[in-house]
Amino acid sequence: MSIFWPYLRFRALLWALRVTGRLLLGAAGLVALAAAAPVTLVAAVGVAAAWLRGWPPARLWRAALWALPMTAVYLAGRATQSGTWQALALAPVHDYLAAWHAVTAGRVAAALVLAAPVAVPAGLAAAGGWWAWRTNTLETGLSGRTAAAPIIFDARQWNRQARTARARAAAPGTVPLIDGGGRVVMGATIRAVGHRWRPVLAVPHTAMGRHQVVIGASGSGKTNLMIRTWAGWYAAARSAHHRNGQPRPLLVVLDCKGGPDARAKAGRTRRLLHAAGTARVAIWPDETAVSLWGLPPRELAVTLFQMVETGTGPAAYYADVMQAVLTLAITAPPEPPGSGTAFLNRLEPGWLEAAYAGDPPRRAAAATARKHLGDIALRYRTLLDRLGPALDHGGSLADADAWYFILEGTREQSVAEAQALALTELVACAVTDRDAEPRAVLLACDDYSAVSGKVSLSTLYERGRSLGIGVQVSASPGRDWGRVRMSGTGSRPPPTAAFGSCAPPTPSPSANWPAPGASSKPRPG
Repeated sequence: MSIFWPYLRFRALLWALRVTGRLLLGAAGLVALAAAAPVTLVAAVGVAAAWLRGWPPARLWRAALWALPMTAVYLAGRATQSGTWQALALAPVHDYLAAWHAVTAGRVAAALVLAAPVAVPAGLAAAGGWWAWRTNTLETGLSGRTAAAPIIFDARQWNRQARTARARAAAPGTVPLIDGGGRVVMGATIRAVGHRWRPVLAVPHTAMGRHQVVIGASGSGKTNLMIRTWAGWYAAARSAHHRNGQPRPLLVVLDCKGGPDARAKAGRTRRLLHAAGTARVAIWPDETAVSLWGLPPRELAVTLFQMVETGTGPAAYYADVMQAVLTLAITAPPEPPGSGTAFLNRLEPGWLEAAYAGDPPRRAAAATARKHLGDIALRYRTLLDRLGPALDHGGSLADADAWYFILEGTREQSVAEAQALALTELVACAVTDRDAEPRAVLLACDDYSAVSGKVSLSTLYERGRSLGIGVQVSASPGRDWGRVRMSGTGSRPPPTAAFGSCAPPTPSPSANWPAPGASSKPRPG
């Protein structure tokens, strides 16, 4: 007992000293905050803004740097009034005391003017330091009442950041099609990871020559994002063409589901592209046509062969016969057929033999295949009737600056797949034509999985890469993304995939001027 009571008194004394020290420290802190009331007020406002809008600490520090010119002007003015360096060094102290006297006299505006040059940058810098400490302790689990505190804090900050990005995207003029550096603006940035935070996510238009996948659920804004990137890419590439002599841009869009929604999207795309400086936007098949028969003979024969189902096993013999007949019909003198009717006429009995009268080997091949000509002609007459006249006559892709192709992938999938095959071959031919003007081509496919039966995504990507064509494809997280993975383009979303808030594409005067980040982090799951 003689030891217990002294020990208890010792512990009580330690507790009292500890509490007293904390109270004294807290009181000193309150006195310091009160003494530096203007700085404290600015810091409190900065922390509240960062918390409510999900800002990173660097945003507050950059704001402090932007406030320094005001401080420089203030010091320059005081330097002209002060005769010595000592007087200049004490000028902020005198103005700070004068601000306190102004507050007591009821002249709040005068007090703010006197205190702001020093209080604003100092307060914002202090707010950034405290906010960095707070976020770091929460993210590392050093503070918080529960083990889930870091996750809860991050989720709340993500929601606030997303809300801020949506507000920025909705504000007129804050998310242009292209930025002052000539980069394509994708949308408002939600969060930057491993990069400097910027208000908008922008990429050079040349980077869109790489493969792109836009992933999102139905109604998440994939189409809005794609439409604004088309217009932004065209505006930036057009500016580079006029300023630096780079190839003139050519935009080709495949809307692979069709229906009334596709017509509405085509109208929106046309209006925005016109605002971005596009001279002519062609909408296929409603308003214009493009000729499949403009392909080089060999490529035309291969394309026509791939458009029909040939089967495997015993059917392989028939497929070889069909391919041989197509090659003979397309390459027959004096020139390739210029329409579907001219092509079908060449499959009439006796036409091929007469055309190759001066070429005995090919005349013999045509005679051997004569008994199959009726079946082959019937298949291709049916195919061409289903494809419609929009691929049978018309001009070439060079006739317009942008093409919007509407494929009825939902209503007539097999027809849309054949059309997609023909159109992608036309794009490849336009790029490889040595006699034509070189063009910078972006091939964008909205809901391409609806027509990927004949040209897989992997084939589309690989051909685009080898030909220097930028390929952009949209996909949904479920079935469509599974097709992207199965096609060999990757097992996970690309590391540069952007998760952000996309501004609704509306025509903006800024689109007519030379103009396009940061990688973003998805909401924690």
